[in-house]
Amino acid sequence: MMNYFHFATREELLSFNGNRASINDFTGVESEDDSTTFAQAVDSCTSLAELKESPSDYVIIGIPEDIGVRANLGRAGASQAWDAFLSSFLNLQHHSDNDSSRFCVLGHVVLNDLMDECQTLNANSHKERIQLSEAVQMIDQRVSTIVKEIKDLGKLPILIGGGHNNCYPILKAFNGIDVINIDAHTDLRVANGRHSGNGFSHALEKGYLRNYFMIGLQENYLSKSMRKILHDDLRLSYIAYQYDYTNIAEGVQLAIDHIDSTNYGLEIDMDVVANFPSSAQSPIGFSIERLRKTVKEILEVSDEMPRYIHICEAAPIYGYPNQVGKALANLVNDLP
Repeated sequence: MMNYFHFATREELLSFNGNRASINDFTGVESEDDSTTFAQAVDSCTSLAELKESPSDYVIIGIPEDIGVRANLGRAGASQAWDAFLSSFLNLQHHSDNDSSRFCVLGHVVLNDLMDECQTLNANSHKERIQLSEAVQMIDQRVSTIVKEIKDLGKLPILIGGGHNNCYPILKAFNGIDVINIDAHTDLRVANGRHSGNGFSHALEKGYLRNYFMIGLQENYLSKSMRKILHDDLRLSYIAYQYDYTNIAEGVQLAIDHIDSTNYGLEIDMDVVANFPSSAQSPIGFSIERLRKTVKEILEVSDEMPRYIHICEAAPIYGYPNQVGKALANLVNDLP
């Protein structure tokens, strides 16, 4: 299955580097100044053996797909978040106050074959929705394989892009972990087939997910069955989004009290941010700064760093791609 992972080369990372050639250099080769970008300085590896020797703690990989979102009757576009992220992240400036050596940009899960096969499928057709669901199960295998490899090396994987269906293969790789999910939705739809709305349901059924806390949940999207699950299953808890509630620390403490903060994953669904280009964009939700403060508070009060971080559902085609890229890049670069 590692055939379905592409290791990013230095040349590929540099292709995202903005060119600021000196105006006085007519060859266009000489740089305007001697600054260094992340594209030049961030760690890259062309094999897992190299990654094992890398000093970087955070290993960034992309999941360029939106098949899971489409199978959930959502709008496509999450497949483009990876490139939008790289365009901004790799142009951050590397210096003593913003050290890129924390990160290794490893590459992306190969999914273009499945994206091509599913391109014309319409989820409103029952038969074609089943085909989309089957494709998601193939994505599950590819994502789980690379995440397990990174986990086994003792690194912290950061996964960018794709739908929230990818929480399932990530949790499968960790096989018994708690989760804090900053999200407007539970993604606890019935575990029939596979799509972006039922990753946590499948993970709970299989025992991959133990305790699950949601921050920012919008209760007006809860179905009757979801309300019953949230009431009956003691593994689940949440704090609802309220526009006039701003006590971030109190909400985060509820999450920390519910989960094992020495063994948890952090999920960030960009649907939680108001007016953010995403699969289920809404005018209601967190500001991007409130999201950043919430993540910061979680990292400060938890006993250990999360075992993984997953940022999903951003869809640059519904906004300005560079704004989406900058938001995702800052969420990652905020890490200590």
